[in-house]
Amino acid sequence: MPRSPQLDDRRITLEQLRAFVAVAGELDFQRASSQLRRSQSALTQSLQKLEDILECRLIARRRGQVEDLTENGKRLLPLAEEILSRLSAAVESFRQPALRGRIRLGVPDDFPLGNIAGAVRRCMEANPALRVEVTSALSSALQDLYRNQNIDMIIYKRIGDDNTGTPRPGGINEWQNNRDTSLLHRQPLHWACAAAFASPIKGEIPLITFPDGCAYRAAAIRALKQQGLGYFNAYRSASYQNIRAAISNGLGIGILPQSALNDDHISLNGQTMLPALPDIELVMAYQRQNTLLCQFRQQLLRNIDFAALKTE
Repeated sequence: MPRSPQLDDRRITLEQLRAFVAVAGELDFQRASSQLRRSQSALTQSLQKLEDILECRLIARRRGQVEDLTENGKRLLPLAEEILSRLSAAVESFRQPALRGRIRLGVPDDFPLGNIAGAVRRCMEANPALRVEVTSALSSALQDLYRNQNIDMIIYKRIGDDNTGTPRPGGINEWQNNRDTSLLHRQPLHWACAAAFASPIKGEIPLITFPDGCAYRAAAIRALKQQGLGYFNAYRSASYQNIRAAISNGLGIGILPQSALNDDHISLNGQTMLPALPDIELVMAYQRQNTLLCQFRQQLLRNIDFAALKTE
């Protein structure tokens, strides 16, 4: 396509961006049109118009079907999501009173902070009178802070129910009885090692783990003990990046959720003597009768930075 001297961004509409984001998410025109409640032909026309304006292809097609995003499509997707997210946040801020007050939020130390931090920042941008004080700690410490009312809302990790009917270690926490928890995300845990790690495993298993109080560590040790397998702490750190680096450098076997596996990590699930691991759950706990906390939670979960964690 011939390129014009200057792209006119005024020609790009929100409907075109919504069409692109929907198709990029579904990789299917029919499902995307159903999601937006628009005809497939109208969706296709919006996408083609956006491609014409940008003078590049965003979606790779084959026989009318979506194959994948092009490189330009991959570049545009986070920008389009950002624009739509900011618009939604702006509209929502006019639908309800601005949030005022102070919220003490706890987030897990051994979890990537980016999405949570971005969502919190946007909430404060939309609510200038809101103050959010973030504390980062291991999940067990966060639960203690919440139980002792030293923090208002926590996002923490817990071991999910396995397929054997065995309850979670430690029983049900007191606040779970009054329905103050909300499941955000669930994914499988993996035994992970580097390709350079020596195998087969002989003797005690060299574990790369977070400190005591981490749900990953608790799940792994519990599974090993149930199988009568020995282990030692080959490397222990509260840093998410250090844990992944230790695995990559072949210091031992780590325990990570699926989304945290590096390209150079090998999952050992189902391949070795190691026992099966349960899913890990990311959970939010807060007092549902508190109006400010309920409104804050709603704004967090509507934010695009938080979308990957939301399962509702």
